Amino acid sequence: MILINPGGPGASGVNEARDNASTIQSLIGTNWDVVGFDARGMWLSEPSASCQLTNTTSGHRLTLRSKSVPKVTDEFYNSYIEFGKELGQRCKTSIGGNKDAGPHMTTAVTARDMLSVVDAFAETDDGRRAAKRRGLLNYYGISYGTFLGQTFASMFPERVGNMILDGVVSPESYLTNYTSASVNHLDGIIAVFFIYCHAAGPSACSYYTGSTPKDIYERFHRSFVQLNPRKAEAAHWSNATDLEAGLLTLKVTLLTAAGAPLSVFGRLPEIFQGLEAALAAQDVRPWTAQLATIVGDPGPAGYADMHPEWSLGTLCSDQDGKLYGKKLRDLRPLVNDLEEQSIIGEIWIKSVLGCTGWPIKSNDVFTGPFGGRTATPILFVGNTYDPVTPIEK
Repeated sequence: MILINPGGPGASGVNEARDNASTIQSLIGTNWDVVGFDARGMWLSEPSASCQLTNTTSGHRLTLRSKSVPKVTDEFYNSYIEFGKELGQRCKTSIGGNKDAGPHMTTAVTARDMLSVVDAFAETDDGRRAAKRRGLLNYYGISYGTFLGQTFASMFPERVGNMILDGVVSPESYLTNYTSASVNHLDGIIAVFFIYCHAAGPSACSYYTGSTPKDIYERFHRSFVQLNPRKAEAAHWSNATDLEAGLLTLKVTLLTAAGAPLSVFGRLPEIFQGLEAALAAQDVRPWTAQLATIVGDPGPAGYADMHPEWSLGTLCSDQDGKLYGKKLRDLRPLVNDLEEQSIIGEIWIKSVLGCTGWPIKSNDVFTGPFGGRTATPILFVGNTYDPVTPIEK
């Protein structure tokens, strides 16, 4: 048996098994049972950590007024912080009790749950027939799933079987703020689009221009810098709100493309050409609305539909509430760091802004030390260009 975790925190292991177990078996052998599970409070687990905001979330729908590249305004960050406060208070009431899911969603709790699954399997007929020593965890974890794997291996090194950690998260970075040195390869991935467009030529890439990949990038850059809501606000332009909406939606689209280039790169020529046309017409609203059909609402209202309490219940508790009560001014160094890492880097901080309003804490948090001599060596896997888990970590 091999347990799997697809990342997040907050993704569904059950869905991952349903969708990709046969692919995993094609690599490791069909003699392995691939088992996905949903961590406490999430998806099919009971009790569910469900504290969704009602229609009052419309009050926190992003009011879009919002190096040498344009940046989003503070409204983007503050709207997520305010949304997090309201969500956090609702969750404290509905799932914050000791017998509720909220205090029991940490990675340490999930690691103990995996150990229970391993022990239970060892007592089954299949477990007794296993070729390897009984009671070892065989595991494949991706992204956040690698933090879960490292936590398990550090808590129970003698129980580690065959373990593959793919797209490795730095435990220290995750526990500090979840953003440090996370997106320093994003620009490299975006640059690959311009390289591929040039290699494909004008017949296959309608955005092709000039004679080098840099010429194609410069074409994009000329449009990109015109989506400048900070300049528009300072000059009291009437379309400042529209420019903010366009810039934010474009940055989220580029982040999506970096994470799923096979799915999104093919749509970028049309998107970039649409931006040129919208700027020429001096109205980016229709283009922004069309772009939102690809990535969804980039503001808190869209975030609310994704059960943010599942990711926050794990992330904020793992960090032992260290961001709780923080203001934007306290997070400014993180924002500045992300802006230095990538032309779209600041978008990544929305993953932790909700922790500023998450009041639920756990008494079962593992903060290290990480490492140790495991019963079986662990295989760590990474690639050169990873959008959020760089290989250097």
